[in-house]
Amino acid sequence: AQKQPGVGEEEPRQSSLAMQQVKGSLSCITPVFVWVLLLLLLAVSGLNENITQRAEKALSVFTVVKFPNTACASSTTGRNGTCYTSSECSAKGGTSSGSCASSFGVCCIFEKTCGGGSSSENSTYFTSSALSKGSSCGLTICKSDSTVCQLRLDFETFVLNNPVTSTVVTIATPVAANRIGSCDTDSFSVTVPGGKSPPAICGTNTGQHMYIPASDQCNVLNANIGSASTASTSAFTIKVTQVECTSKRAAPSGCTQYFTGSTGTIETYNYNAAAGVLLANQDYSICIRTERTYCSICYWSTSFKLSVPKGDAAIASLGVDTNCGAAGNVLIANGGAFDHIVIPAGQCNTPATGAPAAQGAIAVTADRYCGTALYCLGTAAATIATATVCSNQKPFKISLESDGLEYAFPAAAGEGAVVGNNIGFSISYFMKTDCLTRPDM
Repeated sequence: AQKQPGVGEEEPRQSSLAMQQVKGSLSCITPVFVWVLLLLLLAVSGLNENITQRAEKALSVFTVVKFPNTACASSTTGRNGTCYTSSECSAKGGTSSGSCASSFGVCCIFEKTCGGGSSSENSTYFTSSALSKGSSCGLTICKSDSTVCQLRLDFETFVLNNPVTSTVVTIATPVAANRIGSCDTDSFSVTVPGGKSPPAICGTNTGQHMYIPASDQCNVLNANIGSASTASTSAFTIKVTQVECTSKRAAPSGCTQYFTGSTGTIETYNYNAAAGVLLANQDYSICIRTERTYCSICYWSTSFKLSVPKGDAAIASLGVDTNCGAAGNVLIANGGAFDHIVIPAGQCNTPATGAPAAQGAIAVTADRYCGTALYCLGTAAATIATATVCSNQKPFKISLESDGLEYAFPAAAGEGAVVGNNIGFSISYFMKTDCLTRPDM
């Protein structure tokens, strides 16, 4: 008997026929489908490229507003600031004053007063606007960055109570003396944890400045105001600038003041145009940057009143070398010899011009200078009036030292008897391209 085909055997033939029909259809559709798919891919690619370009343009805008936080000139008279975004300025407690960074930022001013806590912002202004008598007015300054080595204080306004100016003898033994120059009522000081603090000052110091070693433990600026003080809420405005270790504005180590330029004038704290007095217990150095091509520096002064050694007016006009620097009356009877300046390896100017003729053979150097006039030392231990004192030694600097007593002997000429003999100094300087010479004697 012949076998009849089953249902399962017929379906493969039908499926095969269907597949052949589909393949035939696809052979017609495939070229069209491929072209459509390519067009879709190109469209998507173009869209992605467009989105990427827009994103890059948007990102470029954000790149522009990433500006450095550098110093800026604010629209407030007498105030500089730091360039921040408006939100950063507010978050840091500053005040917006003018724009910077092509108007993407604001010039942010930081101002603190008594009890203002602390600040680590560059160009912070410390003011006495909340000052009250019989109390202290302080502010803690911390480094803005680990690269900061110094703080520069600019006394834009500084008028505290004057130091003692009375010539009344308050110390009878061993030699009659008083405390002219002592900051008994008001004083301003700065702490330097781990380093040497600058001397305390008072009186009038507007326009002066001070360099401070920046401490990792922060520095405290403090004004002690006496109950009998004449200081007001506008007594001081101190600009605090943070100086990086590599900055050209950084002072040499150990310098409390730092001057630049081939000529200039240096004054003691509270000199006040010769209306003040030399402050007591001063011990600091004043440095001058050596400008290019210069080899030596010369100092001269028409207002130099530091002390009266031994109470002797004649010695006071010969205030050089061993006449200076003796504390109390240990080496010089009747005292008056300690207050002095140090000019390392100081000598008369050479080559010299003018009288006396012996100047041409000067070969004597001295470090210490005091008395009531600034003179140089001649070959025969004689001084030369109105002469300059010069030095080759670098770095160029003058160091000042004063004690806490002024001796009133004799009453007519002693440093403690005549305030005019104790006003400090105003010294001008100029640099020379020539080095100094010291001919053989």
